[in-house]
Amino acid sequence: MRSLLLLDSAAKIFSLRERLLYFGIALFFVSMFLPDMPVINNFIIGGVVLVSFLYNSFSEKVRLLRERKEIILMVVFYILHIISTFLSVNRHEAYVMLALRVPLLVFPVSIGLISIREELKDRILLAFIIIITATAAVCFIYSIVQYRRTGDTGLLYNDSLTSLIHVQSIYFALIVNLVLFSYFYLLRKGSFAMQYIGLAYMSIAFLLVFHFMLASRIAIISLYSVFLYFGVMYMVKKKLYLGGGVIVLGLIIGTVVLVKVFPKTVNRFNELNYTEYQFNNHNLEHHYNMVLTPDQWNGANLRLALWACGEEVARRYWLFGAQLGDKQDRLIEVYRSKQFDYAVKTKKNMHNNYIDVFCTFGVVGFVVFLLGYVVLPMLKAVRNRNLLGGLMVGFLAISMFSETYMDRSMGCLLLGFFLSLLAATPLSGTGVRRMSLN
Repeated sequence: MRSLLLLDSAAKIFSLRERLLYFGIALFFVSMFLPDMPVINNFIIGGVVLVSFLYNSFSEKVRLLRERKEIILMVVFYILHIISTFLSVNRHEAYVMLALRVPLLVFPVSIGLISIREELKDRILLAFIIIITATAAVCFIYSIVQYRRTGDTGLLYNDSLTSLIHVQSIYFALIVNLVLFSYFYLLRKGSFAMQYIGLAYMSIAFLLVFHFMLASRIAIISLYSVFLYFGVMYMVKKKLYLGGGVIVLGLIIGTVVLVKVFPKTVNRFNELNYTEYQFNNHNLEHHYNMVLTPDQWNGANLRLALWACGEEVARRYWLFGAQLGDKQDRLIEVYRSKQFDYAVKTKKNMHNNYIDVFCTFGVVGFVVFLLGYVVLPMLKAVRNRNLLGGLMVGFLAISMFSETYMDRSMGCLLLGFFLSLLAATPLSGTGVRRMSLN
């Protein structure tokens, strides 16, 4: 707790501006999960932005902007939003989306234009770990209480598990992915933050179970794929075949145990067996707490249908896009033309951030987005051998395949903040210890 509050002896190195930035970001993490309190969230974000603007000189910000091409592209991408707003027929919808996506601008031009030294970055990661782990524990306890009151085991899974904080499970599952590898990063460094090793490993075990109960397919697949990859790489690189084999076997056994103990998560994966669809299907969408049948809409075939409609919009408006305020209207038109009544009734978005960006801004906007939010941040992480940064970018990039992140406040906060934070960490040649497999 002393480390969290910067009261330990090692924290004496931090200046006033660093302390203000740290506590502002810590409060931002907390405010993300205050349900129905946007004023508080916006006030805290404003404080973080103000501290960031005063953190360094204007000339240094200009220099950093020239160096950080990804930040330039993020700013350009938001400028495209502004231009698209004035080109939209449905101006009201455009203004709503423009306001929703403000974090995609304010974080890059504030946090993205400062330099955060490694010691402060580790403290920020520690605050992130503790706050998210505590939030998960509170949500878990609340769901247990609800289950004991009703006897409904469905309250222990998916969106019900995070209903207390009004956050969709897919976003919280991504956050847990980021927390788990932040844990491993600090543990591997032997950081000051990991003074209580036993408690850290207990927290990791809890988060792995909680993550599985969230039942986000893309988050589970990406997390366990990374675990498996590093298990195999460790085995081959170190030539510790027995030790590496034990790690891989442990991962397999742990997965089997989770599958047996939490069958409703498996029910979510069973949907992948039913990918065929008919647009005029009027049956209800399958819920993880229901019996799965082939004639239902489910998370798999519904997304395939939505993507097919989104791709049709993309083909029609491939050059300049359908514009920010009109892309949903154009999508609804395609739904109606295909008698996709369920999507019309529920006002489904494209459930794919890449297709959504292409439909909105056309090929040029898509290239700007892809370079600024995925390619350049990943290349920088690889060039600096920043494994944690690469994993963060990778998890964000993969998650955007199944959800339109920029249509949700939480998605915009996650993209804007974490990509800006990665840009603010020191570059190669500054003496920073970087995480690698070596």
